[in-house]
Amino acid sequence: MTDLAWHRTRAVHAVLTPVRWLGRAVRGSGAERVVLVQAAKAALAAMLAWLAAAHIFGLPQPFLAPWAAVYIVEATVYRSLWTACQQVAAVVVAVLLAVVVDWLTPWRLLGVAVAVLVGLLIGQWRRFGDSGPWIGITALLLITWGMSGDGVLLADRLVETVLGVTIGFAVNGLLFPPVYSDRARETIWRLASDMADLLIEMAETFRHDGPPTQADGWGRRAVAAVTLVRQAERAIELNHESNRMNVRRSAFAFRRPTEEWHTVLANLRGCWPYLTEIAEAARTTTDHVRPFEYPDPVSRKAFATMLEHLASVTRLLGDGRCAGEELEAAIDAAREAVDELTDRLETAPASGAAAGLAGVLLPARHALRELTAR
Repeated sequence: MTDLAWHRTRAVHAVLTPVRWLGRAVRGSGAERVVLVQAAKAALAAMLAWLAAAHIFGLPQPFLAPWAAVYIVEATVYRSLWTACQQVAAVVVAVLLAVVVDWLTPWRLLGVAVAVLVGLLIGQWRRFGDSGPWIGITALLLITWGMSGDGVLLADRLVETVLGVTIGFAVNGLLFPPVYSDRARETIWRLASDMADLLIEMAETFRHDGPPTQADGWGRRAVAAVTLVRQAERAIELNHESNRMNVRRSAFAFRRPTEEWHTVLANLRGCWPYLTEIAEAARTTTDHVRPFEYPDPVSRKAFATMLEHLASVTRLLGDGRCAGEELEAAIDAAREAVDELTDRLETAPASGAAAGLAGVLLPARHALRELTAR
């Protein structure tokens, strides 16, 4: 490919990427749809705040109202309320700081330095959250624009802020308030599916007579699953938070309760360390590391069957059927497979092959225990 063709391909890709993203947002109900809806709500909140501040209340410089309204359209309704309280508190402190600095400092240049220094230090208090840094900035604007000595203009700034956060909170809470049950379900399913795929891959490898070629990647894949665990934890917490103060909560009553998602995630998270041990033990067995030997075909088949049943339990948990008969049957089958492998080890002569299977059996038993804990 020539340089010109390569640059053309890159340009086409750059143009099509946002178009494709917009298409996914319009067609599907995933993360893109949530971002698009929240952005549209922020734009609407800014318009309504500007109209209210400029035309209904007749405020002379209503710049704070739309800014505060956009800032309040958060990922959840509960977070919007908390951010609104932080924003109002930050503006009140900034106004008081500007008044005090204007009263105590004889020169505006000195007042600017003091307002920024003190405002940024006050803003470090964690209760202000992301609104903390705006204390010093807002005080700076009030002093440099000559508003710090005018009580009417300062009162207007407070009115604008309260008006903006009120409109932003109302828009976010009443107009398609965000819910994240789909994201929680998708991340749980992705985690369970990835763990199950790894178990299936190991099982298929042990069913073949030839030397395994993918064993070196098993441990890395198992360790990498911790990233999916953390994503699932964040998604469930966001789903739990989105249910608070949400008028759409009753409409999604048929969705899986957050507490149940927590239980499933706890099962998968508890299983994950043992999945790592299974992968490492299986890789050591396939590498013929002394004293471990590659098991005989019958033992490998029993080992593969046990891994397949563990994969089935894992996948069904992530699929949302934690109380279904299919899951109970899969659990029973996995327990029988573990018991069968245990019996085989008890009757097998002491050898490197038996040691290799024993190294896999113990973490497999622990993994099944974690998957079935309620």
